[in-house]
Amino acid sequence: MLQGSHIPGLDGVRAISILCVLAGHYGFGRVVPGGLGVTIFFFLSGFLITTLLLREQQRTGGIDLRNFYIRRALRLTPEMAAFVLIIAGVAWVQGYLIRPVELIAALFYFTNYYHLTVGMCGYDACAGWHMLWSLAVEEHFYLVFPLALILIGPRPRLLFAALSGVLVLGLVWRLIVVLGLSLDPDWTYKASDARLDSIAYGCWLAVVFARFPERLRWAWRHGQVLFAVAAALLLASLALRHPVFRETARYSLQGLALASAFVALYGSEAGGRVRTALERPALVRLGRLSYGAYLWHFVPLDIVLRQLGVAQAALLPLHLKLVVAPLAGLATVGLAYLSYRLIAQPAAGLRHRFGPRGRSAPTPSQPTHRDSAPEGAMSPAAGRS
Repeated sequence: MLQGSHIPGLDGVRAISILCVLAGHYGFGRVVPGGLGVTIFFFLSGFLITTLLLREQQRTGGIDLRNFYIRRALRLTPEMAAFVLIIAGVAWVQGYLIRPVELIAALFYFTNYYHLTVGMCGYDACAGWHMLWSLAVEEHFYLVFPLALILIGPRPRLLFAALSGVLVLGLVWRLIVVLGLSLDPDWTYKASDARLDSIAYGCWLAVVFARFPERLRWAWRHGQVLFAVAAALLLASLALRHPVFRETARYSLQGLALASAFVALYGSEAGGRVRTALERPALVRLGRLSYGAYLWHFVPLDIVLRQLGVAQAALLPLHLKLVVAPLAGLATVGLAYLSYRLIAQPAAGLRHRFGPRGRSAPTPSQPTHRDSAPEGAMSPAAGRS
C-alpha cells in the first residue's frame, strides 16, 4: 500500500482546491465558498504527509525529526517570506500601516491567533496577508504530529484510536467554543485548536491505507457509491445554514466527505478514471502552482477593487464579476509561476538534501486478495513534505 514514487491525482486535487479558493474570494462565495478549498488543502496535507512519515518509519525504523522540520521549513517558508516582505515593502512605500507584531506573526506562523486576539487590520489601511492563518494551523499541527507518530506509530491500533479520538474531540471542542465560550466568531474557523481535525481526517485515512488495507478491500467495486456519498455529504455541509452547524459540525461532515472521496479515488476501480482526469496537464500545472497562487491571489483582486472603488468582490454586479474573476485569476497564476520558478524550485533542490536518514527496516509483507486493487492503484507515494 505504501509503495511507488508518485500519488496520481494529488496535483489535480490541489488545482480543484485553489479554484474553490479563487471562486470564493473573487465574488462567487455563495456558490463556491473559499473555505471549502482550504479544508480540502488541510485534508490533502494530512493524507500526504502521514503517508510519507509512515513509509519512512516502516523503511528506516524511525522518523528523522530534524530533517522533517527542515523540509517543512524549506517547503513553506521561502515563498511565504518573500510574499510577506514584498507586500510589506510595497505597503511601506505607499504609506500603509505595518504593525511589527503582525509581521512577526506572519513569519513565525501565528497569524491566526494574532488576528483572533488582536484583530485584523483592513487592506484599506494596512499591509495584508490574513490568508496566512491556514499556514499557521498546519504548522501547529506538524509541530506535534510527528512526535506522536514516533511514540505510537509502531502500534497501529493505538494510532488509529488516537486519531479517531482527535476527530471526535475536534467536534466536541467546537461545540464548547460556540455554545459555552465568548470567543471571536471566527475562532472555530481559524484557530488551530478548532481546526486540527480537518488535517487529522487525512492522517486518519492515510493510517487506514497504510496499516489496515484489508479494511478497504470492499471499496474496490463500490467506487461510484463512495463518490456519490462524498458528493451528498459535501452538498449537505454547504446547504445546511444553521449557524451552530456551520461553526461546528460542518468541518466534520466535510472531513467524512473527503475521506469517502479519497477511498473511492485510491481504493476503487472507478477511482482510476477520476485519477486519469485529475492528471490532465493543465490541472497538474495549476496544482503545482497552488501554494503560490494561494499566497498571491488577493493582490491582483485588491488592485482591481481599489480602481473600481469597491470594498469586496462580492459587492460587484455579476457582469463585472465575470470580467474581474478571470483577469485576477490569470494574474494570480502569473505571480504564482514567478514564485515557483524563482523561489520554490531552488528551495526544492536544497530540500531534497534533507531526506529521511537511517538504515532500512524490514518491510512487512502486504496481504493479498483477489478483489484488491492492482499494484499501484492504492499506493500513496512521495510528494511534498
